Amino acid sequence: MKLIIGAMHEELQDSIAFYKLNKVENEKFTIYKNEEIMFCITGIGLVNAAAQLSYILSKYDIDSIINIGTSGGCDKELKQGDILIIDKIYNSVADATAFGYAYGQVPRMPKYYETSNKDIIKTISKAKIKNIASSDIFIHSTEQVKNFINKIEDKISVLDMECFAYAQTAYLFEKEFSVIKIISDVIGEKNTNNVQFNDFIKIAGKEILEILKKIL
Repeated sequence: MKLIIGAMHEELQDSIAFYKLNKVENEKFTIYKNEEIMFCITGIGLVNAAAQLSYILSKYDIDSIINIGTSGGCDKELKQGDILIIDKIYNSVADATAFGYAYGQVPRMPKYYETSNKDIIKTISKAKIKNIASSDIFIHSTEQVKNFINKIEDKISVLDMECFAYAQTAYLFEKEFSVIKIISDVIGEKNTNNVQFNDFIKIAGKEILEILKKIL
């Protein structure tokens, strides 16, 4: 069974309706499924993301995981509405450099996580391939990018608050993990952020459905 996982209901509600999924859990975790696919809304933040994905992988038979949703950008080459396939995933606030680890690396864990995107890249030809960094900080200023993101020894273009937790959990459970993001705004680029987020997320939800139709 494939698992589609995201932070916000608004991002996935059109897809949940289209695939006519049944809500199977709603007490602690919001989970929808049919015989072939499962959707989970984890909520925002690294702990929520890791806890809920761990719960699902412990209880259900999941073959592969796709995280899809909206994210902010910190790359001037991007614009609102761009579709991205994520390659590498970093933690933007992990700092164990005093012990010889790279900035962004959790001790005794990989420096970053790579995604399983070969089939998706073939299907979504217009997507750009970029790297993402996650933390529990809502990064929204160029100063924060300088303080947290630019310390990573790689080019980071995308920011969110869940992806790293999904990736590390998938790694520990030895599951294939892919990530697709739609850029909601770009830090410091006012001219590219034409649609306010509350309106943009509705547009993005429809785009997410069209993407999922191609890859599921």
